[in-house]
Amino acid sequence: MASWRGVGLVGMVTWVGLLPGCGGHGGGGGNSGPYPYTDVLPPAGGVAQFSVVPVAPAPGFTLTALGSLNPPGHVLPTDHVYFYAWDLSTGAPAPQTTRNVYMPATGACFLTLQTPGVGDWKVMFRATDNFYFYLDHVLLTTPIVYGQVVQAGTLIGTTDPGGTLDLGAFDQSVTNTGFIDPARYPFQTLYYVSPWAYFEPSLQPALYAQVYRSPTAKNKDGKIDFSVAGALVGDWFHLGLADSDSWDATGWSQTVGFVYDFYDPTQVRISIGGTVDAPGVWAIDPTAPDPATVTPASGLVAYRLLNPFMSDQQYGLMLVQMTDASTLQLEVFPGSTASAGQFDANSYTFVR
Repeated sequence: MASWRGVGLVGMVTWVGLLPGCGGHGGGGGNSGPYPYTDVLPPAGGVAQFSVVPVAPAPGFTLTALGSLNPPGHVLPTDHVYFYAWDLSTGAPAPQTTRNVYMPATGACFLTLQTPGVGDWKVMFRATDNFYFYLDHVLLTTPIVYGQVVQAGTLIGTTDPGGTLDLGAFDQSVTNTGFIDPARYPFQTLYYVSPWAYFEPSLQPALYAQVYRSPTAKNKDGKIDFSVAGALVGDWFHLGLADSDSWDATGWSQTVGFVYDFYDPTQVRISIGGTVDAPGVWAIDPTAPDPATVTPASGLVAYRLLNPFMSDQQYGLMLVQMTDASTLQLEVFPGSTASAGQFDANSYTFVR
């Protein structure tokens, strides 16, 4: 039966480890065992469905679609959704209260990560052979350890006062086509799915009703894999950045995304992690070419970097040119109010 909350028992097994939390991805892929992500077996009778909402939404509490941008930690669209404790549409301040966090599905724990100096946890679970999920920013009130099966509805902790809960889900049976070089992404991102679509049907109407998403959007789930071979749209990585460093803190500052807004996906967003300029997210002039239409044949393209909330404020100018299908020359001129320009000696090379 679907539920907003539940109760259950938590057992004790063994400790996993202590690693960085939010922004970390909990592993990038294979091992020597029979499964590509973890050797922890799914629980008997596990299902690829959420039957319990981990944090009960309430009026004024916002849920989000996939794809939020927040450099430097989330330069590329996020592969998880958020349970905010405030209203994004009004900016009303978050009430400084804690909220109970419940297991959304029965799962076997295969990874725990604690944020140094903060104390909250990211806990990751396997529900079936192919379906995995995780909760992040949980103040655990009971230990959860490697191999432990935790039942749906179990109270596992709370949020920080006024804090946000992350929920991510990934399904190895799903194919996402917008990642050009899979080696640059963690397993959980390659096989991301919308958590909202995996809740029991009886729970979905109430959840979708609170997802912060434009009424003109095709759905309220969101998307993160925008890359198209031979086009500017999608994810780019600084030349020389190793594949294995692309999805962790080492790579954040060396990443640029030409993607779309998580609230209104008709709006282009340029997300900068660093290196070429200070971290930030920018809108473009509506008359400028959509990155999906920019190819090597387009030559030099200029983007006025605009404040996404005050489009009359220009932060600077970005010049881009695809020198071939997988190589990009890029330069940012902060403070410029120009609409065109030329590269100088300070441009950078990015690749797929």
